Amino acid sequence: MKNRFLLLLAAIFPFFTTVAQKDTCKVGIYINSLYDFKIDEKSYMADFWMWINYRNDSLKFENVVEVTNSKSADFSHFAMEKKGAWNWATQKCRAQLMHQWDVSKFPFDRQVLRMEIEDSQYDTSQVIYKADEVNSKIDTSFNSSEWCIQEFSLKEAVKTYQTTYGNPTLSGESSYPRVVAEITIRRNNSWMKLMKMLTGAYVAFLISCLVFFISSENQDSRFGLCVGGVFAAIGNKYIVESIVPSSTSTTLMDSVHNLTLVFILLIGVVITISLFLFESGDERKKRQSVRLDRAAFYTFMALYVAINCYLTWLAAR
Repeated sequence: MKNRFLLLLAAIFPFFTTVAQKDTCKVGIYINSLYDFKIDEKSYMADFWMWINYRNDSLKFENVVEVTNSKSADFSHFAMEKKGAWNWATQKCRAQLMHQWDVSKFPFDRQVLRMEIEDSQYDTSQVIYKADEVNSKIDTSFNSSEWCIQEFSLKEAVKTYQTTYGNPTLSGESSYPRVVAEITIRRNNSWMKLMKMLTGAYVAFLISCLVFFISSENQDSRFGLCVGGVFAAIGNKYIVESIVPSSTSTTLMDSVHNLTLVFILLIGVVITISLFLFESGDERKKRQSVRLDRAAFYTFMALYVAINCYLTWLAAR
């Protein structure tokens, strides 16, 4: 029994030794600025300072951390100082980070920007990250005419990869510590942007509605206004898509432009029916043609405004 007990101790001793060697590092960031929000390039820029507090003198953090969701990241001004029992490593980073912009509710969209800072050398068997939530902040001088910051958080996490990267001491997978910053931003002046973006579509619809006040005797003018409205709506759609790239999902901009084109098509159908009644030669049908024009005008106006308000409410809520 004594021999078995000694063998058991010998088996579990390396485990306790490994756990004892783990170092808990407190990681924090201070974001100086966020800028160059580029929807078409699916990216944004960030300048920030980061620091790591740790006790184990054998750990080295120069050129060790990486921003895993970045297109490019430049680290500079690395410094390390001894503060009592703690090592204090700091460095600055400028990174172009990837972000899938959700423009389905543009211009009432909110975006959650992520910054994933991960250890590229020490895995979780050696190092544990703990987020310095108290000292991690965004500089109060952040000023953007387009965006405002709603929320900021920094949390620790672990990223597990389905590979050991050739490490002979591991098998199957490997895990590395990281901290993840999330910044929630909301677009400013959304209503003004909405009107500027969709003025062309609204004007195209109103121009098309004017056909109901033109006599059916001037059929060329009536159909000409409808065609003009179609081209105006399509032109406005191309202008908007040059600013807000098209998405795989249906956006508010898409819905309004599609709605406008559908209503212009319906106007064309109605004036065709009205023209058929007017040219029948029957006075009663001619009066029906006039009444149809007036009824269609008020009906289309009410429906168009109501549907637009509903779509905008869905995006803005």
